[in-house]
Amino acid sequence: MRLCFGSYLAVLVSCKAVNVDNKQLCETLLHSVAPNFEFTFAGQENPDRVREDASSKLLRCEQNLPKDVTGPARKANPQEVVVYFRDNVLSLLDRNLSKQIILSLKDIIANDHPVKVGKKMLGIDDDTKVELVSGTSKKELASQTEFCFHSFLAGVFLYTATNTTNRSGKATIKSINREYVLSFTPRIGEIKLLEDAEVKRVALVSAVKESTKYGEEFAENVAEFVVDRINQLTPPSKQNDSLLVTLLSEANGNCLECGKKLGIPKRGKVPIGNCEIVYLKQSPNESESYENAVVLCTDGCAQLVPVMSETEIEELLENKRRCADMQAFLDRISGIRFQDEIEAVLREVHKIKNVQGLEPTDIKDLVEIERKIQEPFLKDKINASMARLYKTVKSICAHLEQEIGFDTNMFGELMKSASMLLENGVRQKTDITDPQEYISNLLVENLYSQVGQRHKDACEIIVGYLVKRCDLFNENAKQS
Repeated sequence: MRLCFGSYLAVLVSCKAVNVDNKQLCETLLHSVAPNFEFTFAGQENPDRVREDASSKLLRCEQNLPKDVTGPARKANPQEVVVYFRDNVLSLLDRNLSKQIILSLKDIIANDHPVKVGKKMLGIDDDTKVELVSGTSKKELASQTEFCFHSFLAGVFLYTATNTTNRSGKATIKSINREYVLSFTPRIGEIKLLEDAEVKRVALVSAVKESTKYGEEFAENVAEFVVDRINQLTPPSKQNDSLLVTLLSEANGNCLECGKKLGIPKRGKVPIGNCEIVYLKQSPNESESYENAVVLCTDGCAQLVPVMSETEIEELLENKRRCADMQAFLDRISGIRFQDEIEAVLREVHKIKNVQGLEPTDIKDLVEIERKIQEPFLKDKINASMARLYKTVKSICAHLEQEIGFDTNMFGELMKSASMLLENGVRQKTDITDPQEYISNLLVENLYSQVGQRHKDACEIIVGYLVKRCDLFNENAKQS
């Protein structure tokens, strides 16, 4: 294994919080040392696509960190980076997996053995300082059991940004995934997490003990007194910026009620004055939580919440849930192994065609598939997913055409039947509120069942690709 920014990021990506995407986590890490760094420039076409591609290449170890990051990293104040990680990075991670993250990074570092590759030496020697906040060496880290989580993350990040070549990890990066991280769960008892107060106490004890004038008991008493006074200080009030960023990202930067553009914060700069978090409680005893939180424009919709009916509140919460589901879907398809799932589905379809023959695309059979909850965001979902993966699917199809004679036209009968179903009955059914989405869900379920109920997200991407290619819904929209 190789410790590099890509392998470090892969561990954190495997343990990120709900509704945090890879590019958000990647950019937040880089902004700890280069707050003005951006993957895009003013006027850039498809900026989200560019950010997604750049962060994915770093995650796959296909390119090195830019000099605009590595340069500032060498000059960064480690203690300032620690504070940044505490305030900005921890909220993006699942804190229940903190110990697994530590154990994973320890394992990667321990197995990054020095090896000569050509004229270069890769790997980490035992006496190399791999945690640049505390100055802990590789050998010392192997036996370390007590950690301040955010300080450790900051220290290892600084090492990856200043002392590693990201491309060096390309050969082993695929082995670092969620399964790898979770494999350390049986060993979490080996790790003790220190709270801020405990970290301060240990540091003060060490500092006082360094003086030969005082004994250990005096050092302990001084540390206890100082930490107690620090804890009595009232911290400045701060809005829940991480929740605000999450909700704005899910809603694509819009007010969830009126659609007014609010913007998606970057580099920790949260919009102030034009939006606010509102909690839509459906009962007096309901507590404030992510599930009932929405972001609305301050000067309009937020003021209307007290007079909203129960139905209006329920509709707003349903819109919030749909936005969250879409963000979670986009998050799932951004993984470095997702392309393999798409290829696996297409290979299975080709095998069925050549060995058993595809199941007939019968309209009656399609109608009998269990109906799914109707989603009004189909257009946005397909556009967002295709912006990320349309070229990828097209490239995989071309590759399989050369390798095994794959033919995309085999889906023609499936799409033709969907078109006929849309024109000849679904529109007249009053219980189907969104015919286009109903048809899309039927196509996904049909493909999913034909390939043995595997890789449903990949099936959905392939259907989105087919819908975009054949322009199925646009033609029907013109007729309606």
